[in-house]
Amino acid sequence: MATLQVDTLKFDFESTVSAQIYDQWQHYSSVWNAPPGGQKAVDVIAVNVVTVEDAPTESTAWLIEAKDFRVITNPPKASNISGLAQFVTEKVQHTLAGLADASAKAALPDEKQLATDALACPTKRVVLHLEPHTGVHTALFPIGFAASVLQRLRQLVTAIDSNPLVLNIANTPASGVPWTAS
Repeated sequence: MATLQVDTLKFDFESTVSAQIYDQWQHYSSVWNAPPGGQKAVDVIAVNVVTVEDAPTESTAWLIEAKDFRVITNPPKASNISGLAQFVTEKVQHTLAGLADASAKAALPDEKQLATDALACPTKRVVLHLEPHTGVHTALFPIGFAASVLQRLRQLVTAIDSNPLVLNIANTPASGVPWTAS
């Protein structure tokens, strides 16, 4: 079972999942996002391979972005609030392009393999793990914030994933994804 720490969130993946923190890859930091840079990246790339008896293997690539607004020490960037769905979409698009580059050119074998595996998956899923602000609803975090982000995300990533997810710690277990978050 892989466990990844993304800022304040911990993700525990099932044994059938290969997962890595993509924006910490050597290929991403030294090649794909090398100066002048500007390439965005999702936080986690995970590939879930399930072999079903007497059926073809099913595999899914998960592109996971994590945002934790439970404790706010500095005002969030505008792109992290009003443009959150667009920001995640750009990260997903840049990540897919970066995976294509890594599958061909990555120096580290595990990065090259996970990039190749992720691109080969017939199903690609986009997940925004969004921990909401725990307090009074404000102009930054109005009631229904996560639902409005999900609605906009569905419009923007439909070519990649027609049913993206916006999850949090509380609803992750019921979502059917191959990990838990804490």
